[in-house]
Amino acid sequence: MSFLRWLLRLIYGVLALLCIAIGVYFAVDNPQLITPSLIGRALPEGSVGFWLIGALLAGVLLGFIVSLLPLYGERRRAHRLEKKLDRTEQELYTVRRKVSGD
Repeated sequence: MSFLRWLLRLIYGVLALLCIAIGVYFAVDNPQLITPSLIGRALPEGSVGFWLIGALLAGVLLGFIVSLLPLYGERRRAHRLEKKLDRTEQELYTVRRKVSGD
C-alpha cells in the first residue's frame, strides 16, 4: 500500500473519530427528553441530541442513496451501448468476410 493511500485512510479515520466525538458530546450536552411524532405516530422517547443525530444520519443516508440513482442509470446506458457496439462489430465482421470472400 502506498504512503498516500495510508495517509488518506489515517485522515479519514481521524475525521470519523472526530465526528463521533462531536456527536457524543452533542448528545450528552442535550439531555432533554422529547417524543417526536412522525406521520401522526409517536416515536420512542429519547434525548434531543439522539434524535437530531439520528435525523442527520437518516438525511445523509437518504442523500447518498439518491445520489446513486444517476450512477445506476448511466451504468444501464453504458451496458446498452456496449451491446449495440458488439452487434455493430459483429455486423462489420460479417460484411468484411463477405467482401474478402468474393
